[in-house]
Amino acid sequence: MTSIYGISAQTYHRLPPEDQASVRASFQSQQTPAAPAPPAAEPLPAPTVAGATTAQDAVAALHALPTPNHADLGQLRLPPEDRQSIVDSRNAVYNATRAEAAQAAIDRLAPQRSDYDALPPATANMEFQYAQQAWAQNPYANELQRIVDEATASPTDIPAYLDAGSSAADTAQFTPAQIRGALAAVGVDIPADASGETLQAARELLATFPVDVLATAINPGSQVSFTQGAGLGTPNLVGPSVGFDVQAGAEVSLSDVTTGVDFAQTQRFEASVTVQGGAGVDLSKTPLQRLYGWADKLDRLPDAARDLANASPVLRQVLKGLPVSGSYTEFTGTQLSYEATVTAAQGAQVADGNVDALPNPLDPLNMASGTSVLMRGQALTGSQFEANYKAFTLGGTTTELSGLGFGVTRLEGSVVEIYSGPVETVENASFFGLGRQGTLAVGFGSELSMESREMQIARLDLSTAEGQAAYQAFVSGGTIPDWAPPGVQQSGTTEVFSHDYARSVGLQVGGLSVGLSSESTGTITQTRWADGTTDYTNTYTSATGITSEVTSTVNADGTLNHDDAIWRIVYADIDPASANYIESAYDPSQANDFADHNQHVQLQMTSADLMQLRDIARTYVGTQMDPGILEELDSGVRSPNPLSPEQAIAIAQTPDEVFAALTNSDNGTAYAEALLALSSGADPMPGSVRLASAD
Repeated sequence: MTSIYGISAQTYHRLPPEDQASVRASFQSQQTPAAPAPPAAEPLPAPTVAGATTAQDAVAALHALPTPNHADLGQLRLPPEDRQSIVDSRNAVYNATRAEAAQAAIDRLAPQRSDYDALPPATANMEFQYAQQAWAQNPYANELQRIVDEATASPTDIPAYLDAGSSAADTAQFTPAQIRGALAAVGVDIPADASGETLQAARELLATFPVDVLATAINPGSQVSFTQGAGLGTPNLVGPSVGFDVQAGAEVSLSDVTTGVDFAQTQRFEASVTVQGGAGVDLSKTPLQRLYGWADKLDRLPDAARDLANASPVLRQVLKGLPVSGSYTEFTGTQLSYEATVTAAQGAQVADGNVDALPNPLDPLNMASGTSVLMRGQALTGSQFEANYKAFTLGGTTTELSGLGFGVTRLEGSVVEIYSGPVETVENASFFGLGRQGTLAVGFGSELSMESREMQIARLDLSTAEGQAAYQAFVSGGTIPDWAPPGVQQSGTTEVFSHDYARSVGLQVGGLSVGLSSESTGTITQTRWADGTTDYTNTYTSATGITSEVTSTVNADGTLNHDDAIWRIVYADIDPASANYIESAYDPSQANDFADHNQHVQLQMTSADLMQLRDIARTYVGTQMDPGILEELDSGVRSPNPLSPEQAIAIAQTPDEVFAALTNSDNGTAYAEALLALSSGADPMPGSVRLASAD
């Protein structure tokens, strides 16, 4: 858009000669070396988001971008439509600059699939999915998207939560009639015979007005609307209450029963003691200085001017501040935790209050096979925020823990596995709903926990004196053998990455939650033994109860050794019909022989078995489905039908992709029908199947 003397050239040439002269004089008066005025509609400098490494930094930079200054328009005798045209032009440039910078930050900071290319494909897909979930729950990422959306929806409106700057107009120039008309617009009645003191108080009150409000009030004919902010750009709140708090607490939890590989049923018991202290700020319906500086100015007025403001229902609302409350706290502390994996029978005893059923690392031979204990001592840092708007509430907590851990796992016979080393944990929790957190609220919550452990590890045979001595050295001093003397089967180092993601919807009453929830967990373990071999295990349990596990050795180049890889899938607690479909695929004599109760079903395959299943699926799709479907799937013209897993299997390129199709639980038990369909062209089906009653 072409501009002249700081306004649109088209608008300028439509003005009367005397108004053109006023525009020129106003523009030239601002052209001093000390303070040159920029052209009205020139692009604004981009906010400093290019160097931001987090969404939080990008949001802070965007909120720091100065809003357009329309103070000069109050001094010009412009027709209302021309004044509004100039305001809209400047606002549009400002919003476009913010939106472009926010979108650039989203494009650069959002997780990309290529970030995980160094991982095995299945692992990379899983990690990318969790990174996307974490990004979707990040309040600063959501704020960046909101900036883009609001600029698109209202390109000429400056968001109400941004500070429009201070008024630069000289209220002494206003006539009594202008003063009466301006204050009447906000509900303040100035009589025609007002005294000089009243008019002076009125001028002081007008001096606090944001420039857009003042220009509209003094020059009737244009329209402006006000919207109180419904969101918080960042948790850096400026409120009336600042304090330091010290808290000590304990937490105990027992998970639901999980059916894993070989139908092992386990539960996880967790207990922790935390001591933490933190400084924070509390906001309770007070002015957010970043959003509304006007209220602060009104609050500092002389008594006579304040009396005028209090007489106005509009200005009383401004003085009260925003209908927003909340808090932000940063904390540090320490946490000791005990985590045990127990059998379902032990879990039932613990649920009844019998803690003697928990595994005892001082008596490892009395621990049940497959049970384990992990103890951690960690320092923690974190932050917590809560924001409430009217009936809505939004909150989140981020905690980072760092320290040491040690643990014991009972294996078969007299063999135990011991491990010790650094533990790093990150925990994120969020909640959105109606009510007030900590008292009574209903809504949606999520929790994400990720942990990495780099530990020394050894397997000891406690039937030998040497193994018992090595275990005593571990219990008394944390020593892990770094070689394999008598009594030590293997030793080495292990890297473990685990993640837990839980979602819930329901009612929160104090610390009690009532409602529906789902949880998924995963663990990736890579152990390098002293003899040079490396073992790899990747286990994942979805929210729908499907457990997948791949175990193998690792090649020298870090890739999975498909020659000895074993792939297992456990479909837990599925209906009798679906279980029979899978069983019949491997044993046609069992067709229509439905069990009376739900079943657990386990498939086990090698990498070669998975690729053979892929070949069977290609034949089936190519001959049993509509002509041309296989070619369209191969070319990418058609996407696999989610209700026909055999299509995804048919175009798989690796065992990982076949495995992923078999473990996809997004569409119920479609995998069972797919296996039964594929068995019509296979004799026998690759792999093996096992069933057990879920009753």
